[in-house]
Amino acid sequence: MASAHAESSTTLSSQGVKRPLSDITQSELSILHPERKRLRRNSSMSTTGSWLERPPLITPPDLPRDRLSRPVGVANHERFEALAAVSPISRSSSLTEESRRASPSPFIVPSSYSKPGLVRSASSSSLKPSNKPKQSEISSLYNIRDTKTFIDFTLPPSTSSTDTDITIPLACSTRSVVYFTRGNRVHYKNMQTNEDIGQLFKLQDKYGDLKRMVCGGVENSDTLAVATTQGTIQLWDVRAKKMTASWSTKGVGAMQFNGSVLTVGGVKGTLRFYDTRMASSAAAKMKSDARKLTRHQSRVTAMAWNEPGKLLATGDESGAINCWDNRQNTPLDVGEPVQRRKKIQHSVGVTVVNFCPWQPKLLGTGDANGTLRLWDIDTSDPKSNALHPGKLELGSRITGLHFSPYCKEMITVHGAAPENLDPSQLSVTMHSTDNSIVAHSFPTLRHIHTLTTSNDVIAGSVMNANFTKAILAVPKENKLKVYDVWGKYRDLRRTASFRDSTIR
Repeated sequence: MASAHAESSTTLSSQGVKRPLSDITQSELSILHPERKRLRRNSSMSTTGSWLERPPLITPPDLPRDRLSRPVGVANHERFEALAAVSPISRSSSLTEESRRASPSPFIVPSSYSKPGLVRSASSSSLKPSNKPKQSEISSLYNIRDTKTFIDFTLPPSTSSTDTDITIPLACSTRSVVYFTRGNRVHYKNMQTNEDIGQLFKLQDKYGDLKRMVCGGVENSDTLAVATTQGTIQLWDVRAKKMTASWSTKGVGAMQFNGSVLTVGGVKGTLRFYDTRMASSAAAKMKSDARKLTRHQSRVTAMAWNEPGKLLATGDESGAINCWDNRQNTPLDVGEPVQRRKKIQHSVGVTVVNFCPWQPKLLGTGDANGTLRLWDIDTSDPKSNALHPGKLELGSRITGLHFSPYCKEMITVHGAAPENLDPSQLSVTMHSTDNSIVAHSFPTLRHIHTLTTSNDVIAGSVMNANFTKAILAVPKENKLKVYDVWGKYRDLRRTASFRDSTIR
């Protein structure tokens, strides 16, 4: 029998006879595929059992039945081509040969496929990260715009509208009531209603001109503190339209409330803390018992308390910034390492300081040259408390710095550019920041949007109570301009679940 098989094999190969597959006998088939016998001998199962356990071979329905079954990979390929003929694949699909050659697959092709081209390749667009990150619905990217709302105001008589270093008496309460000046008269406007503008009081001539205004916090939102050029400080009850206390100082550079305590920075760098709860009894006693700190060597120009009211930041016109713990009388050792101590220092006068509401130890500072700095007020860091990246050269005077309490963004409000500006040192070179609102993301300090608001100098700004609008003061136009910045925060309240409502 072995010789017969050999003879048949020789005859078939030597004569080169092409016969239909249906005419091939079982013996000839075993000669053509001897490996099938080896599979049966090596298997421990019976012949019938081995065929039942093996995976079924796929035969396309459109092929002749006298053909041998195709391997699984080739059969899948042929079925794929048959389906593609019925429903052609778009040329823009990443499964086409053209797109596959243009975008080679980075994945390993499984060995079960006879043609690697059948594996869906990842396109270059799916692998490339998006240059435009997704933003929240309340982001300034979608909400910053001009509301076309104006409020007439005028500066006090002693203040020149042409001066670039202007101190604007402007404040906004936690009830969204904006207080501003028309000469030496203090007016107010509720930004949440359609009520007309009202007048709170007129400052008497003996006190000089209005210079500073600041509103109380949530606990004393009906309190307004005003400071004059003669160094007089007055407390007003805005609901009763009545002055509750008045005392004199040697000059006021900046003011800020921390609860019921009014912190006042003087023209000689002195910091004093007045407890306004004593105002109804005796203003003289409140003045004499005021806590006093001395460390600044020049006029205090900006100050801010953080959200818990435990950290105070103060900046002066020499560029020095001190951070204070409410329980200590010496500044904290924070900032950049300079020789043997840490220091927060700008090259020119500090115009704004502000703490971040969602990160109480994050401090933002700005100066007259348009430099924005971010600092981590953390004394536990042995190396440095400066953030990296934590600096932007924006090219124009920073007159406002505001953080959003609902998303990780902030805006800087800018006035005019300094005369000695070096364009090569700017962080933003594609556009000018003069007299504009610039939105930034945190912590990357990536630029989001710049909105030019006026052709004239913006001298000051405040935010409304829910931090959706910015009110900018343009003295040369005698206008307060209102701009949308961030969207309204929607508080998703927890709904009662089925388990909460079941009886236990």
